[in-house]
Amino acid sequence: MNSAKLRKLTLQLLILIFIVSVGYILISQKTESSINERYSQIARNMTLHLKTLIKEKEGTILQIALAMAEDQKIKNALLSKDKSKIQLQDFSLKLRENTDLKNIWFQIIDKEGKSFYRSFSDKSGDSLLEARSDVAKMVKAPQIIPSISVGKFTLSFKVMVPIYENNTFIGIFETLAQFNSIALKMDKNQERTIILVDESYKNQLVYADKERFIGNYYVANSNPDEKLLAEIKRKSPEAIINCKGEFNICPSINSIVSIYRLNNEYDKPMAHFIMAYNLDNINLDDIFQSRNNLFLIFAGVLFVSSIIFLYFQSKKRLVEELNYELEEILESKTKELTYLAHHDTLTGLANRLLFLEIVQDAIESAKRENSKFSILFLDLDRFKDVNDTHGHHAGDVLLKSVANRLKECVRTQDTVSRLAGDEFTILLRNSNEENLVSIVEKIIQAVQEPIEIAHNTFSITFSIGISCFPVDGVDADVLISNADTAMYKAKELGRNTYQFYNKTMGKYTLNRVIFEKNLKIALQEDEFEAFYQPQIDITTGRVIGAEALIRWQSPELGFVSPAEFIPIAEQSNLIIKIDLWMMKKTMHQLMVFQKEGIDIGKLSLNISAKQLEGKEMIAELKNILQETGFDASRLELEITEREMMKDPEATIVVLNKIKELGISISIDDFGTGHSSLAYIKRLPIDKLKIDKSFVDDLPHDKDDIAIVRSVISIAKHLHMDIIAEGVETPEQRDFLQNEGCSKIQGYLYSKPLPVDDYKQFLIEHN
Repeated sequence: MNSAKLRKLTLQLLILIFIVSVGYILISQKTESSINERYSQIARNMTLHLKTLIKEKEGTILQIALAMAEDQKIKNALLSKDKSKIQLQDFSLKLRENTDLKNIWFQIIDKEGKSFYRSFSDKSGDSLLEARSDVAKMVKAPQIIPSISVGKFTLSFKVMVPIYENNTFIGIFETLAQFNSIALKMDKNQERTIILVDESYKNQLVYADKERFIGNYYVANSNPDEKLLAEIKRKSPEAIINCKGEFNICPSINSIVSIYRLNNEYDKPMAHFIMAYNLDNINLDDIFQSRNNLFLIFAGVLFVSSIIFLYFQSKKRLVEELNYELEEILESKTKELTYLAHHDTLTGLANRLLFLEIVQDAIESAKRENSKFSILFLDLDRFKDVNDTHGHHAGDVLLKSVANRLKECVRTQDTVSRLAGDEFTILLRNSNEENLVSIVEKIIQAVQEPIEIAHNTFSITFSIGISCFPVDGVDADVLISNADTAMYKAKELGRNTYQFYNKTMGKYTLNRVIFEKNLKIALQEDEFEAFYQPQIDITTGRVIGAEALIRWQSPELGFVSPAEFIPIAEQSNLIIKIDLWMMKKTMHQLMVFQKEGIDIGKLSLNISAKQLEGKEMIAELKNILQETGFDASRLELEITEREMMKDPEATIVVLNKIKELGISISIDDFGTGHSSLAYIKRLPIDKLKIDKSFVDDLPHDKDDIAIVRSVISIAKHLHMDIIAEGVETPEQRDFLQNEGCSKIQGYLYSKPLPVDDYKQFLIEHN
């Protein structure tokens, strides 16, 4: 081999080595970039989760403070300046035992700014005006003041709510809570968290545990991860919290570490949240698979290029064909890799990365065009039960089926995404309230259809949260987070429903606190009204009684449907006071009729499950009967089948005590729940009420005919009375009478009537 050929071969070898080296470096850089992006996303997720938990806890202690500020015992104590009857230590203990609020304290401050009561100390009577500017501010201009601050003990949440009596400011209720529960929730999510109070507060923490200081920094959570704590001590807090970038890798604890700084009102650091996520829990298989594919493609390119180079002179046409084919392969593989990076491999839907890009694009487009869009956050209810019971294969098949149904429910301009696990998101462009609600209800209905998998039938439901641009945020992460928050609220309301972020559907957009305040005012100002729907014995045509129904005509809100205010009343326990108001009001009104010689028949009242759970219910019933002089045998309490079966054993005990008073009991909406006949037999029930939904299509719907006949048969065999509601046509009345149900109520005879109209109705028909 001559020297020229040797030089040429050496040059070719050097070029090959250079190309291989460059290719390896570029692919390695691309892989490293993808891994760093995955780590960055996890760091952002940890921060987002932390912010959400802080926001939730702020809301929780605000709700507690708002509720306690309305407590009459506390008001009375402030007015009488007698704190002896206030015992909030037991309340703190119950919160510790039954909720996530493990460390929560209360303080009551009088209108002069003096501490009136502390749940955490016997000390009282000291003025707080000079020591605390927030108290001075509150006394001067009463308002709700939430804050996060560092006290003498630790970092804590703090909410102050003004206390009013007859619209007069009489004091302050303050709720304080630690951050420890937030760290525990982060730990449960494998996001190990240590909270460091900034060194600038060291002199302020006069009563803090000295052993929990690391230099000048104080560890605020009582259960820090030992390995992470050791790493902070080894490197020093300053070295950890001053790291640049979204995350840093700590090989000694095999974790990525991210820092979130909480500032005070002067934008100075108050606390540092050091969050660690174990590297072993981060799935990088897809990235390494993409890297391997790129290496294979690169090796193929080198191989083909080598062949092309060797035969270039004699095989020019062949080389051109091979080049064209290679370009197609590269383009196809590039598209495939891009697709895999932006789509969920199981369902084929957009993944979190692509969805965030699409939302950002929608934000920019909406700003240009002054348009709106919405984000739905959907979470499958009890999906874990499917995986645990039937295995992950069944769960995967179920998720693919759900994904297909979601795509069928939306428009071509919308985007469906699977974020992770059983969480899906949908972006609805140009969405107004009408088509938004239509799509959401279409989704709820579609996913409820049974799914057959390997001879098993699955019935699933979604809890859906909704956020709207720009009302609920102008940032992609914020919009998704707010929709996620709304989804959890939907779960709290019983699942298989949807919830808007920070607003309700329909006519009213008041938040829950304001709505509750209006309900309290309605009780105080007697804004409620009792209406009566007559119940008729169709064999005689006489009125045998009436069901009393509550109505609310608010001076501020106008007419408010019971469907809107009853759920909020139940959640806030105001339903108990509303039930008692209805009992007193209706018994007083009907006793007036009776004294005038009018036959009133039976009074049928609806009571809530919350009322049944109350310890004072029986005593309250006795007091009202005694106060009004109403005959207990003329009183009938209606309880829905669904509420009755939530805790049937406890319900049986309460209903037996009610029966002992001489009061009769009816099951409302019978047939719509899931009651067991074994329990029905044991319950002290006098009457079954056939639900309106089974009456509407009588006598034409075969299923409704069969159900109504079954209910009438059950009542007869169990020696119970029977009544049907929602009767609106003569055909429905005649069918029910022929089947043995002679007692009915409905618009065929009368709509619900105000008290004076009902009195006239009784006179005319009896």
